[in-house]
Amino acid sequence: MKPNTQNWLKLIGAALLGCTLATPASAEDVTLRYAIWDQSQQPTFRKIADAFEQKNEGIKIDIQITPFSKYWTKLQTEASNDALPDVFWMNPFNFPLYASQGMLQPIDDQVAAAGFDVSAIPEAMRTIYSYDGKLYSLPNNRDALVAWYNKKLFKEAGLPEPKDGWTWADFQTAAKALTNKEAGIWGTAVSLDFRATVLGTIHQAGGSILSPDGRTAQWDTKEAVDGTQYWVDIINAGSSPTLEQLASTDANSLFLSGKVAMLQTGSWMGVSFAASQLAKDGNIAIVTLPKGPKNGSASTSSLGNMISAGAKHPEESYRFVEFLGSKEAADIYTRSGVALSAYPEFDRNFIDYFSKSFDVTPITRQIADTFAMPVSLNSSVWQKATNSALVEILSRKVSVEDGLKTLQSSMQEALDAEAAL
Repeated sequence: MKPNTQNWLKLIGAALLGCTLATPASAEDVTLRYAIWDQSQQPTFRKIADAFEQKNEGIKIDIQITPFSKYWTKLQTEASNDALPDVFWMNPFNFPLYASQGMLQPIDDQVAAAGFDVSAIPEAMRTIYSYDGKLYSLPNNRDALVAWYNKKLFKEAGLPEPKDGWTWADFQTAAKALTNKEAGIWGTAVSLDFRATVLGTIHQAGGSILSPDGRTAQWDTKEAVDGTQYWVDIINAGSSPTLEQLASTDANSLFLSGKVAMLQTGSWMGVSFAASQLAKDGNIAIVTLPKGPKNGSASTSSLGNMISAGAKHPEESYRFVEFLGSKEAADIYTRSGVALSAYPEFDRNFIDYFSKSFDVTPITRQIADTFAMPVSLNSSVWQKATNSALVEILSRKVSVEDGLKTLQSSMQEALDAEAAL
């Protein structure tokens, strides 16, 4: 293995060197540590874990929750101490790094031995958690960004509600018409969440921020400029709160309080949005994303359940991961409204869950038109550079062209550093 150049990579490398062969499963009861980052999903995963325990006598699941803001730091520390949880959540941005460092256990052999039908899981979902030709997870969900809107504000503004097939121009026009400065209402909110903003619009303009081989930044393209300028134009029109205002009150809160009329955010917001007074009053609706010059696609992702390469109970850990990726777990998962599962056949559960709050069928239509989020070996480094650049651009301290020129250089430097690992 090549020497690592970043401190926490050294920690992971040290953990890898310290790994020993996992101890064989014993006949005694075992408890698997299962690490997740979302408190709101704990009840759902507790139901799934309970169902697993009923089918696997002698195996207990200890769900351990760490907030996302601290999750990765804790995981890095555990990796350095050869103390990773038996099974833990992973996202696409961090997966390649952990897989490349040998911290995760591939599951191809176990899947084959168990006769698990991986072909039932959409290939795009499996690809997210494959590295160097090996499969590491059985993804249990599908997501996408959609446009959420306030029906009452559309009615008060005398505007027809948006429909599938609407365009960038339609969104910008509606955002301006819905903005009422005297009432403190904005048409939309342009946040620093690059997935909810520029990532999607750059793709809709026909571009990408990263080359297919993951080695070249592509912020210096016309498509990147067009996709970023789209959001700056909305800010220039006064149709969005400033970044300072959003730092004080986040976009989701402003939407639920009736201060933002339209919001492009994830399908995963369904449960929290459904619990709001806005939904109880029947004023939340969903539509697919507006179409750009080339398409109306949304980025998609999936949650990965990983087995530590040093898991103390590798056989039991695999059995749990297989159950998490099973149709039985998908049935429980979708009935909770957390997200669509990896199996489209359970979409109806998800739709029915929200039937009294709002119609989520546009989410299922949007997921049919998605693209995988671009990732590289160590995506977190250039993601930080992206956020820094977006602060300057969306605050209008620099032009889109100049801001993206700086970002192009920063991201390429990070990618070049990856290549030297």
